[in-house]
Amino acid sequence: MLSTLILRGAARSNAANMIKSTARLTPLKAYCTIVANAQRQALTKPLALTQKVAPIAVRGIAVSAPKMASAGSNHTSLWTIERVVSAGLLAVIPAAFLAPSQVLDALLAISVVIHTHWGVEAMVVDYMRPAVVGNILPKVAHIALIIISVATLGGLFYFIKNDVGLANGIKRFWAIKGKDAEKA
Repeated sequence: MLSTLILRGAARSNAANMIKSTARLTPLKAYCTIVANAQRQALTKPLALTQKVAPIAVRGIAVSAPKMASAGSNHTSLWTIERVVSAGLLAVIPAAFLAPSQVLDALLAISVVIHTHWGVEAMVVDYMRPAVVGNILPKVAHIALIIISVATLGGLFYFIKNDVGLANGIKRFWAIKGKDAEKA
């Protein structure tokens, strides 16, 4: 009988230790305590809970500055210059066609090329972000844009200096009639 009691006691203590080690009741108790405390604070101090949650919600919406932007540059003046060039095109284009000259052709070429360059550059910056396409492709696209813009401006200057000029060249291009127009 004594041996039976000893075996029962040993089995009970082993079973209790086994349950404690597999169930891990302490983390569950800690989790319940945390949830209960949070619920208690939400009921008694809703303002304190709102103050803790509000900065987290605002932080998720905030955007960061691009990596390529320099801290010392003034982007407002560039934006103003872009708008002045765009508005200036409204006067330069008709003037170049009404009174063609090398000066107005050169002004037209510079205005159109720089306006186009800034527009395509904005697309490159917006759609070729380093986070999306990697660090190399945006730099290559920007360098290619600069090369194309300089080559275009050089070609237009060559056409203005050594041929009929930009406005007269466009007028001649639009004066070309097709085979259908000659028969009529």
